[in-house]
Amino acid sequence: MSEIGGLQVMANKLWLMAGLAVAISGCSSPKTASSVLQGAQKAMGTVNSIQYSGTGMNAFFGQALTAGEEWPRRELSSFTRTINYEQRSARDELGFAQPTFGGQQQNMEVNGDKAWNIGPNGPVPQAAAAEERQLHIWLTPHGFVKAALAAGSATLAESGGADIVSFTALGKYKVDGTIDAQNLVTKVETKIPNPVLGDTDVVATYADYKDFAGVKFPTKIVITQGGFPVWDLAITSVMPNAALDLAVPSAAASATVPPVQTTSTKLADGVWQVMGGSHHSLIVEFRDYVAVVEAPLDEARSLAVLDEAKKLVPNKPVQYVLTTHHHFDHTGGLRTYVAQGATIVTHQSNVPYFEKTVMAPATIVADSQAKSPKSPKFQGVADKYVMTDGKQTIEIYPTGGDTHTKEYTLIYLPRAKILVEADAYSPGPPNTPPPATPPPNALMLYDEVQRLKLNVATIAPIHGRGPVPIAEFKKFVGKT
Repeated sequence: MSEIGGLQVMANKLWLMAGLAVAISGCSSPKTASSVLQGAQKAMGTVNSIQYSGTGMNAFFGQALTAGEEWPRRELSSFTRTINYEQRSARDELGFAQPTFGGQQQNMEVNGDKAWNIGPNGPVPQAAAAEERQLHIWLTPHGFVKAALAAGSATLAESGGADIVSFTALGKYKVDGTIDAQNLVTKVETKIPNPVLGDTDVVATYADYKDFAGVKFPTKIVITQGGFPVWDLAITSVMPNAALDLAVPSAAASATVPPVQTTSTKLADGVWQVMGGSHHSLIVEFRDYVAVVEAPLDEARSLAVLDEAKKLVPNKPVQYVLTTHHHFDHTGGLRTYVAQGATIVTHQSNVPYFEKTVMAPATIVADSQAKSPKSPKFQGVADKYVMTDGKQTIEIYPTGGDTHTKEYTLIYLPRAKILVEADAYSPGPPNTPPPATPPPNALMLYDEVQRLKLNVATIAPIHGRGPVPIAEFKKFVGKT
């Protein structure tokens, strides 16, 4: 072989090696969040909208029969969710197998920052629900991929052989999505604020993917919130790129979250019922301090009630807050009272649960307790408990509960003959005819009053139009 021929062979080898190096370099380029998301998009298919239907369960979040147990399950005979990702809109159509709060057929909708339900009389604005409903659009498998790609700042990590892609949704929710070796989204999780739980885990798991008209979608969906399932769905039908163009009803377009309002009605010397919304509280004056019965909804409501207490009873601290039961709509303000240094008086069975919740971190929406934490003080009630200064008296009676909750306290003011109760009886407008069949829980309340031999003149309910004479309650339950 000539010298020139040898140089040519060597040159060819060098070119071959360089080509291999380039090929190998291209194959081993590091994964990025973007490349992982693009792989998932290719594997699952690209859609602008989607509709999926099936059956399963939707739980009643925050309404456990016993504090710390799972949310009550409500079986679904039908479920359909339709999402338009481009419009940021969604519609949930639920058919419950049994009558339930809110109706056996429910329709919940969102378009951007506007939300509403479709009731028997038309759209009903749900301004406070808009953000969470929109967030759930981006927790779906295809929604997660779209939102993470659009964010442009998603990050990538690995765990257990799977890729974890993270981004921030709606400017404040950190969302983590797990993508498996088949490039399928198997889990999406985030945290949302809750007045009782603080930062609350929401975890959606997706399994048993199947092909629907060229788009892969999970047929098993489980979503937990606060540690327990709120959705458990078996999906039987999926329609990629389903038509959905949700126009925002005029009532919802102009709706905003209403400001907290309070109005006080004096029931007796040193006793006021604070109304002005869906839930009420009582302010009770003692010689050296004030007690508040019920801390419903959230911090804003509790701060308004505390302000009302200062106006009605100046220069006396609120030292106690009493609960009727543990449900979240009735205890969303407990953290606020703890931050004020008040002692929580509650059924003994609630104490271990509240010890955790009032100290839980709340970083997404920081409340008073998050900003300046205080250790909680409790007075658990396992038997009749009496608060008195010799003049004003409150009696607290723990009961075995009813079909709504397994723990329940009746709160009775013997001097004024006032009974405070929640959910068993919520009086409607004056002169409303009594029901043909009295509700079971109202009958159980009547039986408890008789068993305890309480001399009640007035019922001060936590829901309904306000205080009513005992005669009206007796008529309601058919005991006149």
